[in-house]
Amino acid sequence: MKPQYDIVINGAGIPGLTLALLLTRNALQQKPSILLLDRQQPEVPDEATLKKPASVDDYDLRVFALTAASKQILEMAGAWPGDDSNRVHPYQQMQVWDSGSAKVAAGEIYFDAAEIGAPALGTIVEGRVVQHRLMQAVQQHANIELLFDDEMTALTEAPDGMEITLGSGGSTHARLLVGADGAGSQVKKLVGIDSVGWPYYQRALVATVETERDHQQTAWQRFMPDGPLAFLPLQKPFCSIVWTLPQDRAIQYCDMPDDEFMRVLEKDFQSTLGEIKAVSSRASFPLRLSHARSYIAPRTALVADAAHTVHPLAGQGLNLGLLDVAALAQQLVTAMQAQKDFSARRVLRAYERSRKGDNWLMQGSFDVLTRLFSNEQVLLAGLRNGGLNAINQIALVKNLFARKALGRAYKPGTGFLCP
Repeated sequence: MKPQYDIVINGAGIPGLTLALLLTRNALQQKPSILLLDRQQPEVPDEATLKKPASVDDYDLRVFALTAASKQILEMAGAWPGDDSNRVHPYQQMQVWDSGSAKVAAGEIYFDAAEIGAPALGTIVEGRVVQHRLMQAVQQHANIELLFDDEMTALTEAPDGMEITLGSGGSTHARLLVGADGAGSQVKKLVGIDSVGWPYYQRALVATVETERDHQQTAWQRFMPDGPLAFLPLQKPFCSIVWTLPQDRAIQYCDMPDDEFMRVLEKDFQSTLGEIKAVSSRASFPLRLSHARSYIAPRTALVADAAHTVHPLAGQGLNLGLLDVAALAQQLVTAMQAQKDFSARRVLRAYERSRKGDNWLMQGSFDVLTRLFSNEQVLLAGLRNGGLNAINQIALVKNLFARKALGRAYKPGTGFLCP
C-alpha cells in the first residue's frame, strides 16, 4: 500500500471492480492510481471449475438478470464473460402471471425480445463468474492495487482529500473515496450519511433446481400473496430460483429436507416446468428498502447498494448499481480530461443529480408493485390482474415496458450513458 492514491474504492465486489476498470480503460494520458480495499478476499473460481459439467450444486446461489446496458458496461470494463460461455444465459422471453383465486380471474403478461427487435431481454449470469472476469481484468493493470483482509476504521477530511486509517494500523490518503461496500457501507457510516427506508419483513430464498421440462430460454415469475417466485434460466435443464417469503417460512424452507422442499416448490410454481428433479443447498437474505439521503460528502461518493437497495421483485439491484458506476466514471473521466479537480463537489454533485432521481423512481415503482402484488385483497387483485391482461393486449405499451427493461443506451463512440 502506498501513502497516497488518486482514488480509494472501499469494496472489491462487482460495482467497485467495475468502477476501477472504467476509470483505467478510458483514453486518459495518465491513469489514476487506484486502491481497491475490502475486508475479505472474494471467493473467485478458477477456469477449470467454471468449465466442468454442471449440476445443481455447481452454480453460485447469487445470480443476476443483467440488462443490455449492464452488459455494455461490463464490456467497457473488459470483463464480460462472453455469450458462448456455459455460464452466461441470455433469455428471449419473460412470462409473468398472477394465478388469481376463486374470486378473481388470473392475469398474465408475456414479453418477447423478437417483438422489440432485441437479441435478448437480458442475461442470467452467476455473481462469481462476473467477479472472476473482473478480477482477471483488474490484475492486468499496474495502476490498480488490491488490499484484502483489512478495513477502514477512521476518516479525516483534508483540504485535498481524505485521510484513511485502517484496522491493521496503516493509513493512506485518497483524493477521492468511493463507497462501493454494500448496504452496510462503512464509508457511509464514517462520513455520517443517513439513509431512509424500511424492512419488508420478508426474506429472499435462493437455490438452483433441475426441472423436468425445458425452460425455453424464458424467465418465469409467478406472483403470490406472500411474494413473487421466479425461475431464471441457466444451462438446460437448470434454473435459479428467487422466492420471496415471510421470514419464518424462508428459514423453515432452507432447513426442510430436499424432497419435501421440491414438492412444495413444484406445487407453488403450479408444475409450470414439470417435476422438480433436484435442488441445491439453499440460502436466504432479508429484504429492505433503503436510500442514502445524499450520495456524496466532501471528497466522497457512494454507489450501488451503499447508496440504495431495492426489492428483488424485478431483479434490478445490480443493474441500478452498474448505472451508478458508469455515471460516476463519466463525471470523473470528464474532469480528468479537462485537468480539473475530479473530487470537487460540483463534479460529485453532477453524478448525484444524474442518478438519484432515477433511483428514487425505480425504488418507488418496485415498492408499489411489491405492495400491489403481495396481498389478497379482492379489489386490488382484480385491478392488478385486469391491468396485466390489458397491457398484454396493447403491443405499444407492452413493448415500451420491455425496452425500458433493457436499460439505457450509450452515446456512439463515447462509451457513456445517454442522459
